[in-house]
Amino acid sequence: MEWLAIDAEVAYESGLENDLDEKGLEVTAEECHRSFMAQSALREARWYHENSIPLAIGSMPEEEDGARLVGGKGLSLDLDGIRGIEVLHRKSDRGIEILVKGEGEHLALMRHPEASALAAAILSRGKLGISFK
Repeated sequence: MEWLAIDAEVAYESGLENDLDEKGLEVTAEECHRSFMAQSALREARWYHENSIPLAIGSMPEEEDGARLVGGKGLSLDLDGIRGIEVLHRKSDRGIEILVKGEGEHLALMRHPEASALAAAILSRGKLGISFK
């Protein structure tokens, strides 16, 4: 299965309708709905990001293959001092897998066996907030 990059968003809500209107483009209901759903996922990820105590990667349980086991709707990781953070994800037969890289190095492979998708990721102030569907 191929790894897909996910943008680690730091921006707050943006009005899709206003952005497209300013460019002279017509907005469809489908585009507004997709924007609303994306913003909802970002709001949820932001809540976990701002209200959770960040976990150290080493504090999460480790599976036999080295993947860190995660659960729940979201989590916050402590990545203070690490630059060039990249978040990748893929769906496997064992759940959603998240690969976190920093400064070109593999930092963590995490697996959420019950999630259907990675909804959003927010990176700021040395923390990575992740929300799952």
